[in-house]
Amino acid sequence: MHEEAKKGETGALSIAAKVTGLSGLLLAIILLTIVLVVVFTILNKNWDIYNTPEFVISTSSIILSISGVVCGVVDLIRIKKGKSSKKGRAFDIVGIVSGSIGLAIRFIAMPPIVLTQIIRI
Repeated sequence: MHEEAKKGETGALSIAAKVTGLSGLLLAIILLTIVLVVVFTILNKNWDIYNTPEFVISTSSIILSISGVVCGVVDLIRIKKGKSSKKGRAFDIVGIVSGSIGLAIRFIAMPPIVLTQIIRI
């Protein structure tokens, strides 16, 4: 059973790609800001990464960024096969790009946290 694309309607997968990708990027930027502030104060304090909001933000950022990339790629494939509306293509691209940037920022922000934990040991 083939599902035909409805013309003029943006698909839910396109919207999900955009929303999750941008949310992941936003959380990654928030994490980077927190890391820049916290890294300089950590060395003198007893700070446990797993019991802080930074860990929750970091994990959420990864999940949302990956979701944005996956939803965007899946919907672009569906558009190519004619199963989704071409109107959602821009949303898919936004989801893929913002999710990828969010992941990159997330993994740039992680080494300072790990280094401070190693230095403390």
